[in-house]
Amino acid sequence: MNAQELVDSLFKGYEETPALADFKEELLGNLNAKIESLVKNGMNADAAFAKASAELGDVSALANELSLKKRKEVFEEVYLDIRTYMSAKRVGGYVTFGILAFFGITAGCITLFAARRTGLNVPFDLTAFFATMMPFLTAAVAGFTYLGVTQETASMYPVSKKRGAWYAAAAGLLAFGLFTMPIVYFSGRIAGDIVDGITGATIPNIGSLAAVVPVISLMIPFILPGAGLLTFLVLTEKDRLKPWAKNFREKTVAREMALWNDPAVAARFGLFSGAIWIFAAGIFVLLGFLIGFKFSWLVFIFATAFQLLVQGVMSKRGSE
Repeated sequence: MNAQELVDSLFKGYEETPALADFKEELLGNLNAKIESLVKNGMNADAAFAKASAELGDVSALANELSLKKRKEVFEEVYLDIRTYMSAKRVGGYVTFGILAFFGITAGCITLFAARRTGLNVPFDLTAFFATMMPFLTAAVAGFTYLGVTQETASMYPVSKKRGAWYAAAAGLLAFGLFTMPIVYFSGRIAGDIVDGITGATIPNIGSLAAVVPVISLMIPFILPGAGLLTFLVLTEKDRLKPWAKNFREKTVAREMALWNDPAVAARFGLFSGAIWIFAAGIFVLLGFLIGFKFSWLVFIFATAFQLLVQGVMSKRGSE
């Protein structure tokens, strides 16, 4: 064994990265310098290597600790530190759109509480509230979408700027349509919620129903195109996972497949599931007669949660 092989053995099984390679090179340089120093003092090469290796072995615990620490630093740098992939310009974009969204919400709240309409059967001007927020929140949603999909993360590569713009357009259309719907609806309600100034009688609220038609109509120019474009982009999206994330996903899927393909595990899960839903059905009927079926259906939510909990526990045990 030579100095290179000795250093490599200290890092056996570690993924080679530029940072780890630099650390190994530094350690190898120190070891070679020690050997050269011993040779200059009259010791032959083999004895110098043995002595330097022995001294290195005396500090093997420290070397292992340093290598593990370095490994942790390298792993966090390569896989976990999102800041590695975010430039100051991108961070500024997130901050800008965040301030824009906050400004829109603040301005909407000011409008909601300050601009009351006298003589109308609505306590607050909800039309102005949503109309004030709409342009700011729509721009913020589109901006956050663009920054999010074009940003490299610890596990995923970014999409191209052109594709990111399409994602932003789809999100903007959806946001614009959703925020415009309450504007049209409440403005239509206001048209029907009028109080007679002489008799004080309230005119029947025909505006509430009349406003539903234009609200639904907004789906045609905004909601449907936005949803269709977003669906197309998602379905045609390439796998952007990084190699380590793909490997982790494949191992996880293989482990889960091996677990649930086991007849014994499948049988136990089937028995648990059957017992849960039979019990839930019984509780549903019992509570239906005691407190009414209007509320007894909530038992199925708890049954679903309990089944997912059982599935999670079985998956965890299978991976151990």
